[in-house]
Amino acid sequence: MGLGLQSLKKAGAAILGVVFLTGLILPCREILAAEQYPFIYDTTGLPEEPYLILTETVGEYTVHPGDSLWKIAEKQLGDGNFYPQLIAANPDVLTDPDLIYPQTRLHISRTGYIRRAEAARGGLQMGEYSFDMPYGGTVGTMQSGEAGGNFVLSQGAAGSSDWQIACLVQDRTAEAPEGDSDWQTYTQQITAYARAQYGAQVSDLHFEHYRVDDQGDAAGELYLYSYIWQISPDDYPELTCRVCAGFKLTDHLQAEFIGYTLDDYDIQGCIRYVTASFEEHFDAENAETFTVNNSNMCITPETDWPPEGMYNSFAYIDEFFTSLLNRAAEQKSEPEQKGRYHSFTE
Repeated sequence: MGLGLQSLKKAGAAILGVVFLTGLILPCREILAAEQYPFIYDTTGLPEEPYLILTETVGEYTVHPGDSLWKIAEKQLGDGNFYPQLIAANPDVLTDPDLIYPQTRLHISRTGYIRRAEAARGGLQMGEYSFDMPYGGTVGTMQSGEAGGNFVLSQGAAGSSDWQIACLVQDRTAEAPEGDSDWQTYTQQITAYARAQYGAQVSDLHFEHYRVDDQGDAAGELYLYSYIWQISPDDYPELTCRVCAGFKLTDHLQAEFIGYTLDDYDIQGCIRYVTASFEEHFDAENAETFTVNNSNMCITPETDWPPEGMYNSFAYIDEFFTSLLNRAAEQKSEPEQKGRYHSFTE
């Protein structure tokens, strides 16, 4: 379960609505994020500026009587005009696009692109790897209780953040997911874990899987999951944030990006963009010594959970906000304690 927020009850109703946490403001509002890094499915006119091509795995579909590729594309992809993507995803099955049979199993995927809007700024170049930096972001460290990161991207005025992204890059592990079947197992494990450990504190849990193809060093498997996190469901149910975790596998490395926002920032699109832009710079001449594990990059706390090889974002977010709110409760109680002390001595 969560780490508990019993000390918050001492803070009173003043924390509800807007909580000031050493300069960090937690607004109570619905999250209606505008897409700042949209995934665009129409690839008929690719932009002149740099872009990333992603193929999204949607799932499987069984053809029903009366179906056509247009109807299936409209139902599964949101637009009948995307039916050529069904043909491209099923070349062995759809040999004649005008002739499909009931009970045929189709692989549903769609290809789109993300404009590399920040590529011109150079991104973050770390020798063995690089990735694009979200506009306005800075690099630093973060610590809240046991939750912390020594390579954290953030945006906002001094003492506050519109968003934060904790980064973890390491050598590829044997436990990392590979392909659709592994990811389906991971989604089941993540869903069961979130339900069992946090219940209603986690909602809107959503999963995505992409393949980044024909992108040179940026090619690889890309996995995302996002959710709404209720920061204090019992005491302050309106206090929520949007969380997104991105995971990318290249030939020799794996990168994870755990981001959250308390505002209407498009954290899901941002994490998708940053994760997709990650690329390794493998040195074939020094293959035996190629490693990033000596960089000491980390995210804490480290906890065991069913999806092996992937960081537990739930434990990180839980500890992060629990510590902040407990600290806010303590800071609020200090003036009250001082006031009672002075009146007693007088």
